[in-house]
Amino acid sequence: MTVQRRYTLPHCNLVLEGLSDNADDPLSPLTVLMNAECYLPGATDATLTGGREFLDSLVAAVSRYGQRLLSGVPYPTATGSVPPMVDVKPGEGPYHHLIVQQQPLGEPVSDVNAQPPLDVKLSTVQFYDLMEAVDQLLADSQTLPDLTAQFQAVSRRLVQPTEPITQRAAPAALGAAVLAAAGLALFFVPLPEFEPTQPETESVAPAESSTAPTDAPAADGDVGGEAASEPSSGENDLALADNAPAITDGATVVLLQGDVARRLQTAWADAPRPVSDLVYRIAVSEDGDILGYRYENDLALAEVDNTPLPELTFVPVDGAGRVQERVAQFVATFTPDGEVVLEPTENPETTAAAEALPELTSKVGDGDRIRALNSELYDRILDQLEPLSASEALRFRVRLTEDGEIVGYEPTNAAAGLLVAETPLPSLVTATDSTADQVDFQVVFTEGGVLEVSPWDGWPQ
Repeated sequence: MTVQRRYTLPHCNLVLEGLSDNADDPLSPLTVLMNAECYLPGATDATLTGGREFLDSLVAAVSRYGQRLLSGVPYPTATGSVPPMVDVKPGEGPYHHLIVQQQPLGEPVSDVNAQPPLDVKLSTVQFYDLMEAVDQLLADSQTLPDLTAQFQAVSRRLVQPTEPITQRAAPAALGAAVLAAAGLALFFVPLPEFEPTQPETESVAPAESSTAPTDAPAADGDVGGEAASEPSSGENDLALADNAPAITDGATVVLLQGDVARRLQTAWADAPRPVSDLVYRIAVSEDGDILGYRYENDLALAEVDNTPLPELTFVPVDGAGRVQERVAQFVATFTPDGEVVLEPTENPETTAAAEALPELTSKVGDGDRIRALNSELYDRILDQLEPLSASEALRFRVRLTEDGEIVGYEPTNAAAGLLVAETPLPSLVTATDSTADQVDFQVVFTEGGVLEVSPWDGWPQ
């Protein structure tokens, strides 16, 4: 059974065609490669094509050069009489050269039929898209499972020092000279003479003792000193956020509630369980950072180190003043059953919560139709996708009808709710009231600019 795999980026399109391991199973992996094609729009009109040898050489060359480009350490190239089928070399300024040999297969090399190698000039953005397509291929377990990237650590001797040898040797030479001069000076110092002295018999009065404490002991069982007077980091952070402006958008509060609750639940999975509820009041920024916390019962104070709050709380730089950004305050309860319950504190200015997608009652059951809808949704979003300002992945749940109409969507993390207007999703909703069978998809805009679309309930079998 012939299978085709596509890895599409704005400046690179990698297409593989081959045979599956099991002709009767459409989900079996592609194990035999028949042809590989690489399109580089904007760089060349030629199509780079070849078989398994071409693909292996392309993966090795791009991976090796990408390692060199990201690390800044030049990687030694193998020397030999036969050049590799595909190679990548640095060019002038922000450009890179993709060298592809064009010798016809099955013909001996001679001066008559020898063809010059194809030199494709790539910008840094174009090469990064080529490297991303290769990375997606290597991460795809359903395509050539035996294909892997061979990375090798570069020897330390190949790393050029940032300072010349004279500057690096100067401190050691200066230290040796000072040590020699000090030893020479001490050689001429005479030995000290000691005279026996009588021990003093007078005792020092306790009131005049130089070791008498100067600070009064702390009261109410405190240890005393500066350490006892300073609150814990979480306590201090919440005090700084007490007078911060409140987040009044109900949709943002609901997204923050779900996002923070999931992170607390995940981090508390293997912690010891308390004998009763641990209750804390926490402050959360619009980005989902926990700015501080305060215990609400005595057991919460004693068991705070067994919760993930100290680890997940954002620690400001020294000398930071009160928090100026908007915050939402919640009450977090860690129960003996191992559950984390997060509830927002009462805020009269908070608007109504954002409406979530209703529960599906009639689902699309055809696996082939679900795969087709997945591809259609990916193409429609990619056609309108612009660069995003997100510093983390934006995750959404998107609902489609069986005919491909987008019924609605809902963000599943706080960052997605804040930046939904930057995505194409609001403009793609075409049906708001449909009785047709429907199916949900997970749409992720990664912080690296990669679009990911997959069925919400997993790929159909």
